[in-house]
Amino acid sequence: MAHTPDLLASFQLTLPQLQEIATTLQERIHLGLRQDGQEVRAIPTYLAPPPQGICGRVLVIDTGGTNIRAAIIELRADGSHNLVAGPLQAQVPTGRQSEPVSAQDFFRAQAELALQLNPEADLPLGYCFSYPAASTPQADARLLHWTKDMHVQGVEGELVGQMLKEALAQLGYQAGKATVLNDTVATLLAGAGANSRQYDHFIGLIAGTGTNMAGFVPVRPDNKLSSLPWKQPSMAVNLESGNFTPPYLNRYDDLLDSRLDLPGHQRFEKALAGYYLPFLYALADPLAQDFDPYQGSKQLVELRDRQHDDLAAAILTRSGQLIAAGLAGFIKVLGQEGRVCITAEGSRYWNDPALPPLVANLLPQLISPQQTFSIIRIEDANLVGSAYAALAQASRPEN
Repeated sequence: MAHTPDLLASFQLTLPQLQEIATTLQERIHLGLRQDGQEVRAIPTYLAPPPQGICGRVLVIDTGGTNIRAAIIELRADGSHNLVAGPLQAQVPTGRQSEPVSAQDFFRAQAELALQLNPEADLPLGYCFSYPAASTPQADARLLHWTKDMHVQGVEGELVGQMLKEALAQLGYQAGKATVLNDTVATLLAGAGANSRQYDHFIGLIAGTGTNMAGFVPVRPDNKLSSLPWKQPSMAVNLESGNFTPPYLNRYDDLLDSRLDLPGHQRFEKALAGYYLPFLYALADPLAQDFDPYQGSKQLVELRDRQHDDLAAAILTRSGQLIAAGLAGFIKVLGQEGRVCITAEGSRYWNDPALPPLVANLLPQLISPQQTFSIIRIEDANLVGSAYAALAQASRPEN
């Protein structure tokens, strides 16, 4: 299907424009690292890179969106891991279709699933909790507010790791120390734990229905990490990079933003993530027949690959270019040389066969020649990363 050259040109980005996007994000990350409340929030997590040779068993629970997963994972000193039990899966009690759910019922459902694994007593507890939460120096997290249409009472403002441990205790199980992190930080930890000897820098990338990045940032006098109760040389930082507003967005981006919740926010995410791309297509081609944007970005991949739709191709290509520019901006923050391990997770990244080679070919043009990188995939990254975080935290009682 052919569209007008002007329409296609509105979704095209040149190499100098991508370099400017990367540099702009680099500047916004530095602002977020210096001061709270910035566009790129750069949230401290109080988690360090996993020590080399770390090993042991962990009970892990992953809760986000509509699903709960639970597993027992054994980490090996060589960076490999073994799923001892699970993962088991259940539905999150959301309260979406009925009366609001109580905090007790919400955490009990997670505890009941975990105890089906018959964990041995006092295992460290890794809790991947993918809702907006503020990390504490004790590696717990306090829920700021619910998203994803959750209606659970009595959790906002509370420490979710502590509440999960209490739910487990009410069912007769005493867990070890709980460590709470989100899916982006878990992806970061999974890559760092499995590859600690091979790389100098690590990034966790989520590119699915939404997008975000996390990485280990050096503690320096010029950033806010140096004022925190933290004694390690670096700390995992959750950028919340989807809120970045890049230059060179077009009028369809603006129109989409105006029709969604929180206009003016999450502009980077709305331009590249899988949930939003079909809505961009529908706005740019309102006469498209039999196209349902709620069916996700897989439709665009099919239109590009099966029907040679040039608009779908342009939107998907720009998405990949923005992912590469985002990675380049973060890499610039981490240093001008060294080996970078990027652990990527998400349907947008791995379910489009054209996207990984696009990013891999473009990224070297946006970073220093003294930097090399690998983009890897780790199965069950949320669970594995949560295990690394929990085991490292359990062996580090004080920072």
